[in-house]
Amino acid sequence: MAYGRIYIDNLRKKVTALFDDLRADNRLGEDNFIEAFKRKYPQDYASLVYEWEFKVHEFKKNRKGQPKPHPIRPDKILSNMYRNYYFKLIKNPGIKKSKERSVNLIQVKAGKYGYKIKKNDCGRYNVINKKTKEIEYENLTYGELSKRFSKQGIQEILARKESKKDG
Repeated sequence: MAYGRIYIDNLRKKVTALFDDLRADNRLGEDNFIEAFKRKYPQDYASLVYEWEFKVHEFKKNRKGQPKPHPIRPDKILSNMYRNYYFKLIKNPGIKKSKERSVNLIQVKAGKYGYKIKKNDCGRYNVINKKTKEIEYENLTYGELSKRFSKQGIQEILARKESKKDG
């Protein structure tokens, strides 16, 4: 395991699942969120604790007097995570709706050029050619999908189709 910053895989999916579970049980609160995260994802919490302990060790080892911020405790990290996602998912869910709307617009644009967009199990997108029923692009994130069907991306797609016709 590498020292330094530790990243949690599929964090957004895990946190939204926790929020959904806690909302269904009418237990949505900061303390309940922290407890549920520790119980449901013990490995991720252990990695947060590991990172914190490493940073505390580095903080105490610093004897030269260089200013260094004190490391944030894992519970405080989860508290900040709760506040950020509470704003995104509960207080201001319009962000999610606007993303869904823009994905729908991209699907319409892709349909004009003979492609179909489907969301896969990982929450990413597959671009499927309607004629051949083959997957052209697999596991695209929302950002990659929007780049693929921007003006420049569409020009690349059209150039690719032309080269297939010629070749």
